[in-house]
Amino acid sequence: MVEVGGRVFSRSWAKSDRSWFTAFIEEGVGQIQHGQRVLNVRRERLKDTYLNMLIDDAYKAKYTEEHNLPYVAGITQPEYHQYTMEFIFDSLST
Repeated sequence: MVEVGGRVFSRSWAKSDRSWFTAFIEEGVGQIQHGQRVLNVRRERLKDTYLNMLIDDAYKAKYTEEHNLPYVAGITQPEYHQYTMEFIFDSLST
């Protein structure tokens, strides 16, 4: 996950039909665990080209360790833009 402008985004690496990404597409809502907290979220698929480029930059800035570089090089390719999802957090999450 990466943050751009106070918003949280993630991309599906595997682009699989059976993944967290497709589950969120089908259901529209889900949960993310952050430490001990479980956060309720809903999703929005992102189609904004400019924002996708900012997300590319956020991935490149966040994941700079040598072992992550091949994944960053892949996930920041334009073909991954269609697998970008924004997570919108429910303020009532516990």
